[in-house]
Amino acid sequence: MVNRRKPPGGRGRRSQQFLSAAVKKQRRKERAQRAPVSRFKKNLKHIERSKEANEALRRQQDAERKYKTKMNGPTDEDQLAEDGLLSSDAAEDEEREDDFEVLMKTLDKGRKGAGKREEAIESDESESDEEEEQMEAESGEDSDGESGSQSGESGHETEDEEQALQGDPYLAHVSFNISNQMLESLSADPIVVQKSTIKFKKLGQLMVEIPKDSRDKTKNSLLLEDDETYASEGTIPKLLDSSGELHLKEKIKRHLDVPFFNDLQTECFSVLNNYQDLYYPARTLNNGEEIRFVYCLHALNHILKATSKIMHHNLKLAEAASRSKKGKKNKLKMDVPIQEYRDQGLVRPKVLIVVPFRSAALKVVEMLKQLFAGDDSKAVTNYKRFQTEYGGDTLYFPKHNPKPEDYERTFGGNTDDNFRIGISFSKSSMKLYTKYYNSDLIVASPLGLRMTIGAEGESERDYDFLASIELLIMDQSEICLAQNWDHVIHLIDHLHRQPQSTEHSDFSRVRYWCLNGWSRFYRQTILLASHDLPEFRSIFNNKCVNYRGKVRIANPVKSGSIRHVVVQVPQTFHRVDVKSLEQSFDAKFMHFTSVLLPQLRSITMARCLLYVPSYFDYVRLRNFFKKEELSFVQICEYSKDAKIARARDMFFHGSTHFMLYSERSHFFRRPRIKGIRHLVFYQLPTYPSFYAEMINLMANDYQNRKDGIDASAMTVTVLYTKYDLLRLSAVIGTDQAAKLAASPKAAHTFTTLK
Repeated sequence: MVNRRKPPGGRGRRSQQFLSAAVKKQRRKERAQRAPVSRFKKNLKHIERSKEANEALRRQQDAERKYKTKMNGPTDEDQLAEDGLLSSDAAEDEEREDDFEVLMKTLDKGRKGAGKREEAIESDESESDEEEEQMEAESGEDSDGESGSQSGESGHETEDEEQALQGDPYLAHVSFNISNQMLESLSADPIVVQKSTIKFKKLGQLMVEIPKDSRDKTKNSLLLEDDETYASEGTIPKLLDSSGELHLKEKIKRHLDVPFFNDLQTECFSVLNNYQDLYYPARTLNNGEEIRFVYCLHALNHILKATSKIMHHNLKLAEAASRSKKGKKNKLKMDVPIQEYRDQGLVRPKVLIVVPFRSAALKVVEMLKQLFAGDDSKAVTNYKRFQTEYGGDTLYFPKHNPKPEDYERTFGGNTDDNFRIGISFSKSSMKLYTKYYNSDLIVASPLGLRMTIGAEGESERDYDFLASIELLIMDQSEICLAQNWDHVIHLIDHLHRQPQSTEHSDFSRVRYWCLNGWSRFYRQTILLASHDLPEFRSIFNNKCVNYRGKVRIANPVKSGSIRHVVVQVPQTFHRVDVKSLEQSFDAKFMHFTSVLLPQLRSITMARCLLYVPSYFDYVRLRNFFKKEELSFVQICEYSKDAKIARARDMFFHGSTHFMLYSERSHFFRRPRIKGIRHLVFYQLPTYPSFYAEMINLMANDYQNRKDGIDASAMTVTVLYTKYDLLRLSAVIGTDQAAKLAASPKAAHTFTTLK
C-alpha cells in the first residue's frame, strides 16, 4: 500500500482542509478587510505579465539564433548584432517606436475635431484574446470575492465586428458634436423641425419630427484640416429586417431565440435603434410584455456597447502608461503624445427606467437578466435578495364579487411605489443593489426618485446622478399619473443639471457635448402609456429635445369606450366655452354651481353621484357643499375603509342625496358603488374604461329594489371643455369628438342601443 503524505507546511490548496474553523474564519476576515485592487492596477498587472512573456520568448529566440549562427554560419542581421553595430535591445526599441509612430499618426488625424478623433479611436480597436480574457476574469469578480465570469468567453471585438460598428447607430449618435446650426434649431421656441407622416403595419400612423440642420452639407464632405465632423441630423425610421444586421452585441444574441421579434417588436425596435424619442400611447396589458422586451433589449445593448468601449480604452491607457514607465526606467527617450479618449458622461449612470410598482421593476430586472445571462443565475449578484424584496403579493383579491380583470392584472404582485435600485454591468457579470454613482442603469419609481432628489432647501438631497442620463424610459405612465404626476415633472426638471460635486467625474474622459451642457439634446426618451393625454403630450413636446428627432404614434380612435356601455340611459355632453386653460377651472365650477346644481338638488334627482377626476376640484366642491349645507357623503383616496363602507351604505339606502367620488379612489380600490340613479362626470375620466364602468353600475342588479326602479328616469351628464378633446376622443371616438367641438350646439345626447 502506498503511503500518502500530507502536503508540507500548509502551502497549497489541499492544506486548507486541515485548518481549524477558527483559523479559516480569521483568514476570511483578513481577506475581507483588504482594500480591493483597482481596475487600473489589474490592467497594469496583465500588461506586465504579457511583457514578461514576450521578453522570455525573445530571449529564447535569441538563444536559438545564436545556436543556428554557430552551427550554420551567421546571417547579416546576426553578424551586425555580434559586431556590436545593432544590439537586440536597440532593435526592439526601434521596432516599438515604429509601432507607436504608426498608431499615433492614425490617432492624430482627428486631433482638430472631436468627431474625427472618435473615428480614429474606433479604427484601432483590436486587442489580443489572452489579455482581454484575463481582464474579463478579473473584472468579473465582485467585492465579496465571487466571480461572475463565464468560461470560454472572449471579451474583445474582432476586426470584422469593429468594421461593422462603423455603421452602428450608437456610435453615430454619441460620437460627434452637434453643429451650431443644429444647436440654434434646437434652442428655438418652437424648435425648427421637419414634419412627416409614415405608416407601419402594427404601429399605425407615425408623426415624425426631425430638427433641421441648416449648415452646408457639401462643405462637410470635403473636410479641411481645421474642420470638424458634426453629428448628422436624424432620418425617418425605416423598418428593419429582424433576420438582418441589428447591431446587437454578441452577448445578447446568444440568449435570444430565433425569431425573437414579432411584427410589433420589429417596428418598435426600428424606431428605438434609430435613437429617436418615442411616444407610444397604445400600450395594453396584452402587449405590455412585448414592449418591455424591446426597450430592455435596447437599453442593455446601449449599456454593453458603452461599457466595452470604456474597458477597451482603459486597457489602451494602461498599456501606454506601462510603456512610458518602462521607458523612463530604462532611460529611453520615447516622445509619445498622450491620447484622449472621450467615452464617458459626467457621471456613470446612463439609463433610467421609471416604473410605478415593485412588481414592474421585478419584471424589468428579470428581462434584463434573461437577456444578459440567460439561465445562469450565478452571473447576477444579489439576485435572491432582489426576488425576496420585490416579489410577493400585497393586495388581496376577493373570489366572491371579484375585481375587474384589468385591476387584478395591474395590481397583481408587489404594489409598493417607493423603491430605487442601481444595476452595474461588466463583460460577464450583472450586479444589483449598487450605489447610484457605480451603476449603469437605475430602475426606480417616481416617488423613490423624489425622495432622493428632495426639494429646494432640504439639507440632504442628491440629483447629480441624473446629470448624464442618455436613455430615459417611462413605462405605464398612466399609473404614474394616478400616483402623483408632480413627482414625474420634478424628476424630469432635475435631469442634466450641472453636478454640485466633481467627485464622480473624470473630466479627461468626458465627452465634449457633455462638457458643453448639451446632454439633454442627446437623451433618448421612451414614453409608454395606455392612452393619449395632454399631460403625456406636454412632457413629450416640451421636455424631449433629442437632436435625432421624435416619433409619436397618432392613431385615431374609431368608436371609443362608449361602445362598452350596456345600460340604456341617455348620456348628455355639455360643452363649457372657455377662452384659456387657466380660466377653464373657474368656468367649469361656475357652470356647475349655477346651471346644473339647482337641477340636481331636486328630490327627483336623489342618489346622484358626482365623479371628480382632479383632487383639487374634489376639495373645491367638498368645501362648497359644506358651505351650502347639502346632504352628501364623500369617498376619496384618503378615506378609511370604515368611512367608505358607511358612505356606501348611506348612499344605497337613500340617507343622503349626493356622493362626491374621486377618480383616484376608484383607481386604487375599484369598489362597486350601488344605488346610482344619476351620474355626473364633472370632467371626463382620465381612464376611458372608467366611463363605461361607472355607467354600467347603474344596472338593475346594483339598485335598491325596495325603493322601486324607474330606469327611464336615470340620467348621465358630462361636462367638458375644448381642452378635454383627447379625453373626449377616447370616450366617443375621434370623428365624433371633432363634430362636437365644431358644433354650434353646446349639448349633445347619446343613447346606447340594444
